[in-house]
Formats: sequence, structure tokens, C-alpha cells
Amino acid sequence: MHEEQLFEMVNEAVKYAKNSLEEKQELKPFAMLLFRNGYIERVTANEEDHDNLYESLVISLRQRVADEPKITGLAIIAAVSIPGLYKPPVDDGMRVHLEERHKADNIIGARFIYVPYQLYKSSSSDTITMHLHDPIPVSIPQEIFTK
Repeated sequence: MHEEQLFEMVNEAVKYAKNSLEEKQELKPFAMLLFRNGYIERVTANEEDHDNLYESLVISLRQRVADEPKITGLAIIAAVSIPGLYKPPVDDGMRVHLEERHKADNIIGARFIYVPYQLYKSSSSDTITMHLHDPIPVSIPQEIFTK
């Protein structure tokens, strides 16, 4: 069940990011928290300085997961340029930083999932739509759920 809930959380996060990019052509970093009972909560940073939003979010999440053992997983989503070494079809992407509490002891227990995307403007209206490419998973050390 946990994997299904984790997939649902990531799917919800990507949908929210896609809507934000289609509507505003902007994506401020945010996080999704997964609780033991399946509840999913979206969290944003309380930082006015746009350059520090991601770092502020990471710091607050470290404290929050330490204080709330019922949080079993999290995803931090941000708009990024995908590093060329991963051979993305396009440079623009969203990065999903995914961690799970039960993998806190693993040396490489987290993942970045890069989701390349392209925005298209309709020739007949001002509507902007997004095309998502296949995700690119990359294993990384945990940064939030650490012991």
C-alpha cells in the first residue's frame, strides 16, 4: 500500500506543478508530505526571497519530519534545467526530490525524478499547454530523513 500512496503523492505533485506552469509559466518550489494514514499535505516555503525558497523548504522539512514521526514520505518539487549528463530531450524540467522514512539508513535512499517538459501556446488562443516527457530517475543520498 505504501508504494501506491507514494505514487499517488508524486502524481498529485506533478499535476499541481503542471497546472502552475500552464497557468502562470512559473513554479515556486513546494513539497508534498505523505502521512502513515495516506493523507497527503502540500507545503510551501514562507520565504519572500525567491532565490532561497528551496533551501528554506528543505530546512523546515528536516525539522518537521523530526517532530512528526507519522510522516512516511515526501516530495519536493522545483523547476530546474535538467543536467545534460542525463541526456534529457529538452532542458526544462521539474525535479521531484523523493524520500521515504524507512530508507533513512540507506546510503543511497532517495531519488531525484527529473520530468522534462515543453510548454506550447495555442495559435488560436492564449492557452498554454504542457507536454511531459518520460521521467529520468536518479538515485541520491537522503537529505531530509536522516539519522
